Amino acid sequence: MFVNYNLIVFDLDGTLVDSIPDIADIYNSRLRMEGYPEHPVENYRGYVGWGLEKALKLVLPEGVSDGEVQRILTEIADEYAKRPAKLSLVYPGILELLKYLGSVSVPMIVFTNKPEALAQSVVEELFPHGIFDEVLGYTPRFPHKPDPSALNEYILGKNYPLSSILMAGDTPVDLETARNAAVSFAGASWGFRSEEVLKEAGSDLNFPRPADLHHWLMK
Repeated sequence: MFVNYNLIVFDLDGTLVDSIPDIADIYNSRLRMEGYPEHPVENYRGYVGWGLEKALKLVLPEGVSDGEVQRILTEIADEYAKRPAKLSLVYPGILELLKYLGSVSVPMIVFTNKPEALAQSVVEELFPHGIFDEVLGYTPRFPHKPDPSALNEYILGKNYPLSSILMAGDTPVDLETARNAAVSFAGASWGFRSEEVLKEAGSDLNFPRPADLHHWLMK
């Protein structure tokens, strides 16, 4: 089999991994400790995608000071680092997809808004060693997605033609990132956003299961 891409870029949360149980548990635990209302686990599907700080601002009541937000964010980040994938699960069909891509020598990387060290810890816990060529997460060097600067730097270093790159993600943020990077996009509608949401954002290539993306890549 032959895959017509030189590089496939995967988002992490909602694309490779269902991390909502961990995210909801960590955020709700901290909210409870701070005396703020908790949120239903399923609601967190709509809070994630922009990074830890934006998610925190979405779950906190209005009027919390910036200093308080930063203090709580530090507590959340520290707790998350201690248990990066305690409750998270790899989506069914993802490992088979990754193993197939590896078998046909297609390089794969992760590009996420999670802090880079945390993203690397999640990948180390849940995936075979070395399956990804790189794990790109948020660092102060570059803005969060949908800014593609971190990805652009990686692509430039590898000299891949943009037309040979596919990005798979589950949110409109990922779609906008792909557009900003001028690479192709595959919607992971098995993740945190529905196919309807992705279509409304302009994604015309969406897959309800990892197995469907797998089969499409094999054509």
